[in-house]
Amino acid sequence: MIDLTKLQNIVDSTNIDLKESDVLNFLKNRKRWPFKYPWNQPTVEILSNAGDLQSNYLFDADSYLNFNKWEELYNLGYTSVVSNILDLTDDLRILQKKLFYETGLNITANFYFSKPGQQASFDAHKHSYDVIVKQIYGESTWTINNKSFVLQSQKSCIVPKNSVHQVLDKNVKKLSLTINIE
Repeated sequence: MIDLTKLQNIVDSTNIDLKESDVLNFLKNRKRWPFKYPWNQPTVEILSNAGDLQSNYLFDADSYLNFNKWEELYNLGYTSVVSNILDLTDDLRILQKKLFYETGLNITANFYFSKPGQQASFDAHKHSYDVIVKQIYGESTWTINNKSFVLQSQKSCIVPKNSVHQVLDKNVKKLSLTINIE
């Protein structure tokens, strides 16, 4: 049985020092962001105001991310989901190793990267797996199972599987790390 509180402690104790400029630089590396990974997961998507994820517009004919197209939407306040990111920095690789040693599972994680302007999140929804969210910088107001709270910079929360959750607002630039425990 996986102890989510122990995993949260690992996440909390692992310093992940990233700034907006770091994420922008990651996304400028075109070849790191093909349209989809070999397992068919999109690499970079934006949350539309209809509440769904879109990616087709973001990629050139050669199927790699067009940073300028992506940046235009980011500057308008659209939230981006950047998938499979635990290889991007030493801090993230250390976290991935710690989580693997604790669980024996290949843990995946995503960034939710945004600034004010457009829809904050998906509508209230749930997952069939547990999630740990770490707010790298900025803050956002969450609701999990009808309980609301503000997730502050460098703090984390557990979203237990099958819990109805949603980010209610994004009033500042923010970067969240979501760790999926499947």
